Amino acid sequence: MKKVIKLLIGIFILVLIFELIAYIFKTHHDITYTLKDDNQTFKINEVYKNKKYYFKITSKDLVYSFEIPDEFHKKKEVITKIYSYQKDDVYCIYPAIEKQENTNILCSKNNKSYAYTNYEKELTPFIETLKKQGYNSPSWQEKSNSSKKIETLSAYQNNIKEKTYIYIYKYNGFFSISKDSLEQIKLFENDTYINHLGTNIDKYYLIPNYDQKYDYDELYVIDMTNNKVKKRNLKYKISKDSYINGVIDNELYIFDKDELKQYKISKKGKKIKEVGNKEDGALYYNLKFETKSVYDFRDEELKFKTIKDYISQVEKNTSINYLQKTEDTYYYQTKNNDVYYYNLNSKTKVLLFNQKISDFTLVKDTLYFISDDTLYSYNFQEGLKKLITYSELSFNSKNRLAIYME
Repeated sequence: MKKVIKLLIGIFILVLIFELIAYIFKTHHDITYTLKDDNQTFKINEVYKNKKYYFKITSKDLVYSFEIPDEFHKKKEVITKIYSYQKDDVYCIYPAIEKQENTNILCSKNNKSYAYTNYEKELTPFIETLKKQGYNSPSWQEKSNSSKKIETLSAYQNNIKEKTYIYIYKYNGFFSISKDSLEQIKLFENDTYINHLGTNIDKYYLIPNYDQKYDYDELYVIDMTNNKVKKRNLKYKISKDSYINGVIDNELYIFDKDELKQYKISKKGKKIKEVGNKEDGALYYNLKFETKSVYDFRDEELKFKTIKDYISQVEKNTSINYLQKTEDTYYYQTKNNDVYYYNLNSKTKVLLFNQKISDFTLVKDTLYFISDDTLYSYNFQEGLKKLITYSELSFNSKNRLAIYME
């Protein structure tokens, strides 16, 4: 009997070890299951990959698509119930998930998918019903209208995520804005209207000393999390007639049109290397590095291409103003100012909102964009939020914005 008990204990331990190993090395699942709401049946395709869950929910000719980060320890079938609501020809659902604030309402009309932001006023009765069931979402709450001012900039700090650091260029330096801080960083004695060569890499912002008259051989490096500034002396002089090619593997590439040279700078500005010249050509990145003539870089400002563009296939004969990608997900704006979410797993586009925008950037799961004089953020859980208003953004939004999220 003791041998049997020992054998059972040994088998139990082996099973636990096997399950632990399977959990540690699990990187993907792709399953389909169904849930019912009244007389309606929903088919859910759930894909887990890249530490995210991607969902495509269908019912007859209705389609809904969204994604959430993994806070469920890789478990399967994380949607436990679906609530539905109909008003006229708009059909909406709320996919209930055990961590309630990870999800939101999705709608469908005329076989097209829409985010909650398009119908939030019409959905008040549905939201009240969901709240009575104990559900909630940050996007259903009143957005903060209280702001703090610094010069002519107003910051709605309560609407900014924790550990998010925002820089707005202000001609002689930056405004630095976070949930808990509002500061100015003065770098230059003289104003420079266009910020040609400043960029952030990870948590560092790199910008030349614009007070130098003809060529730059000094670089400021700012830690965006604490606003500490360090000055780096470069071993090369880079002319003011230079431009940024892009950032690859946390290294900045700049092309000098006067000297016909290309430089690579490390994210902390400690290392700079000449990587292009008339003899060897210069490096161009189009999903991988290739070499082009420096005269191509001189005659046209060549920007690196880091995104494989599937959206041109989805939006045939439609101009795309802005395009950003993270893992399997695209965010893009069409010429009529519609901003869409499109995921390669579900192959479904969702209209997020319609707004004229500039300086469109994606940081983790949150979109940031400037519209007129205002900086907004958008994500699936929180909806649209106003973060900053600054009148200068209406006149010049080019390379004014930098964001780092821990």
